[in-house]
Amino acid sequence: MPSYDLICQMCNHKFSVFCSISQKDRQVCPVCGSDQIKQRFTTINVMGKSSSGGSSIGSSSGPQRFG
Repeated sequence: MPSYDLICQMCNHKFSVFCSISQKDRQVCPVCGSDQIKQRFTTINVMGKSSSGGSSIGSSSGPQRFG
């Protein structure tokens, strides 16, 4: 299940939820109970391992080419 970063349009409370995409639009603010919720756009953290066992993100071996 994906994680969504949300913000309440009424009280500006920022929170995250783990839910299916169909449940995302049914969330309510845990502080004020409002259903006026918008998704916040945040950075994505992607972690992985290279075949050599090291991290493939932030590697000092230079730029990676995809092709």
